Amino acid sequence: MDIDGRKLKILEAIIRDYIETGDPVGSRTISKKYDLGVSSATIRNEMADLEELGLIVQPHTSAGRIPSDKGYRLYVDGMMQRTHIEPEIEEIILKMIKDRVNRIDTLVEETAKLIAMLTNCATIASTPSITQVRIKHLQLVPIDEHSVACVIVTDTNSVKNHIIPTPKAIDFNICNALTHILNESIKGSTLSQISLDKIRVSIEEKMKEYGTIAGSVLEAIDKTLHQEDMPDIYIRGANNILDFEEFNNKEKARELFKVLEEKPYLLQVLDHTPPNTITIRIGEENILTPMKDCSVVTTSYSIGEHTIGNIGIIGPTRMDYGQVVSVLEYVSHHITNMLREMNDS
Repeated sequence: MDIDGRKLKILEAIIRDYIETGDPVGSRTISKKYDLGVSSATIRNEMADLEELGLIVQPHTSAGRIPSDKGYRLYVDGMMQRTHIEPEIEEIILKMIKDRVNRIDTLVEETAKLIAMLTNCATIASTPSITQVRIKHLQLVPIDEHSVACVIVTDTNSVKNHIIPTPKAIDFNICNALTHILNESIKGSTLSQISLDKIRVSIEEKMKEYGTIAGSVLEAIDKTLHQEDMPDIYIRGANNILDFEEFNNKEKARELFKVLEEKPYLLQVLDHTPPNTITIRIGEENILTPMKDCSVVTTSYSIGEHTIGNIGIIGPTRMDYGQVVSVLEYVSHHITNMLREMNDS
């Protein structure tokens, strides 16, 4: 789109003012608040051109204009400036991540809460699914004559516990022997890399009399791991959305909150985030109808080259994009760094 510099400055002024106040912006406001070196009449003419280009719209009969989704897109792609994060806020973020990095579920929950507080928007964050992470250690522990507990620790220090029925009593010695063989076969692997047939053969060769038990244990482990495939989703700050005039309409707010209460919808919102990027979807760019009046900013966190979870911010289309992007980039970068350091150590 070929737009001259003056029009871009006027569009930027409209967007900045509307983000700050929530009120339609007129030429007189721009003339008074922004030193553009042109008259109100010239600004009015330029605004008429911007409206014809579909970058701003007139919501009511007033003289004021507000940005369109198309206008916001032009802004975030070429004019948005990231906000500097204050040193005291950086310190709070780093301390929170450092204190909780050993438990990924707690880290994700507290991260969502902190980002919601910093941005005054709703925040959603996903923990890694078991298929996205690598198994660090597995331990079998006898519970009674017909069951054992299977404890799985991943490279994110997430712990999964499963009770497995067994057709034959297994004591501590047998559990330890099975544990050793299983760890030899699966340690450092993702779920998709584990070959149950190969592990079964290995157990049958080394512990022939427990081959039948090994088969049932492996089948139970496979079944329960796949049941755990869907990650946990945390949403914090949802009520922040109600502070924006755009959601004063009760029906509109009710429909949006229905989406925020459904895990599959939230996963759909997060799942379209490429690794190591910030993705911004504005208004009509969102797939879900109740989110057509929202902007959604998402990013990911990873271990090495593997994306293991996502974080997203949901707010009105007039959200402070520079601040939201800065906070998300800072948090995801440091979560990724600390997870890598923890994994390396």
